[in-house]
Amino acid sequence: MVKRIVVLFIAALLISSAWAQVDLSQLDPRNYDPKADPDPNMFINNWHNATPRTIFGKMAIRDILTALEGDQLHPTRKGAVLMQKTAISYATLEPRAVASGRAKAGEQQAFYVAGGTGTMTSKGKTVAIKEGMGFILTPEFDFTLTGGDKQLQFYVVTGPQPQGSKANPDLVVKNRFDNSVSLGIHWVHNDESIIGQADGLAGYGGLTLVNIEGRTMPQPHSHDEATEECWIQVKGETIVMLGKQIFHDTPGTVYKVPQNGITAHTNVNIGGEPVQMIHMMTTPSSGIPAKSYSALNGAYYDRAKEPDVDMFMGNWQSSIPRLMHGHLVFRDMLTALQGPDELHPTRRGACLTYSDAISYATLEPGATARNKSGELKETQQEFVVQSGNGTISSGEKTVPLQKGMAFVLTPGLNFQLTNTGDSAMAFYVVTEKIPAGFTPNQTLEVVDNRGGAPATKVHWADMDRPIIEQKSGMAQYGGITETQMNAMTISQPYSVGAGVEEIWIATDGDLDVLINKDLRRLPAGAAFRVPPTGSSVHANINDTESAVRLIHMTKAAHQ
Repeated sequence: MVKRIVVLFIAALLISSAWAQVDLSQLDPRNYDPKADPDPNMFINNWHNATPRTIFGKMAIRDILTALEGDQLHPTRKGAVLMQKTAISYATLEPRAVASGRAKAGEQQAFYVAGGTGTMTSKGKTVAIKEGMGFILTPEFDFTLTGGDKQLQFYVVTGPQPQGSKANPDLVVKNRFDNSVSLGIHWVHNDESIIGQADGLAGYGGLTLVNIEGRTMPQPHSHDEATEECWIQVKGETIVMLGKQIFHDTPGTVYKVPQNGITAHTNVNIGGEPVQMIHMMTTPSSGIPAKSYSALNGAYYDRAKEPDVDMFMGNWQSSIPRLMHGHLVFRDMLTALQGPDELHPTRRGACLTYSDAISYATLEPGATARNKSGELKETQQEFVVQSGNGTISSGEKTVPLQKGMAFVLTPGLNFQLTNTGDSAMAFYVVTEKIPAGFTPNQTLEVVDNRGGAPATKVHWADMDRPIIEQKSGMAQYGGITETQMNAMTISQPYSVGAGVEEIWIATDGDLDVLINKDLRRLPAGAAFRVPPTGSSVHANINDTESAVRLIHMTKAAHQ
């Protein structure tokens, strides 16, 4: 598996020229196109949706995924997607019930015991079976399976015995605890082999039990077009990213990754407890994927070298209040860089290069804020109204303020900000450093883009609308953008390089974020900067049933 990760990374350099117009250092950045991209809903299913049938006399079985019907990227029936196997199923045997027989001619079945206990007898040999064990049935022997005190539960992979291969003449039973654990695959997978090709499994390289610890996100990645990869949710729940969409993955759910070489996937454990999944896939004979957008840094997290993502995050609720402009109470989320290395700040949240602070500010009802001499020395501030009502005045200009509006305060500008409502006004504030050669606004600039152009969809799921742009007087960043993410969406994982300062603030609703190789909760009122390593990816994940909103800004190295 580790070698395969390295191969995937190298493969990005070998992509055919047909894909040269797309940035291969990231996952496929193009928005979902229903006319071209596979519909991931057709590749995922749960046994609860299947009609039961009986095999081996007393065993009930429900097919979750079945043999392909239609085009491999556009199946005509939900779950009918398999090319290497005929079915991936869920089976049960009631307590003390007996199932017996042998596999059909030319077919084999691999079983994983997901729950219960029982005994398996073949050729006079009896073996106790329990959760965590696997076995293979072939047409070469008869068997008798007897249930114990609790219902036996299985996941079953059924497929043809390939021509030229020899079926097992005897029953093979394996326990996952008999094998060592492979740690840190795809960042956070802990893999335990159940049964593999050496045990007689045909078609797939093996059935592997993958343990994913709580609050972790594995590396999003894709595979070669010739690779059939399937996942079974055994215990717990995950958020599966399949292509450019996410789904709730509950026990009994199985999905196959569409085989187009660029459909990335990952299984995100947003809960606090470990989950278990079964992984199986074929491996191309070449060993090198023809197309892959998975050139994310797949190496296991190196604590000594990689940035500590918690040093790039902050929440206003964890900061000490300070006063500015008379009556505005500021709570800083992020502050200016402390330490000589922007990849390793020496204080939590002290990671900004082009600003002194990213803050949350409040003004009490009836209160007024005014400019005070020396407060904006070599800095200026952009305010985004988060809540409340008020006015801002400068000279003869007075503008009513509401949520979503913005204004710029510059050194020496006379202004009066008044809360005219019955509740506190709240703002998100960017305190930019004024670079050499930049001339700040000499008059008050108030921007209202709430009724502007429709939001633009970018990075798969981000609906972006400008709040304030550089032409309105911003000194460092290209602009401040409101990003809305609708329910159950994920943004494209991507990274930024040296000199790029990209900042995100959660303003309405809580969400999860991938930063480098860590999964973090980002509640409303928290902010983070993307570590500018060139390989530290980030993605925003809205796994709730409601829309969330963020504020986003970027300073590119060349700006």
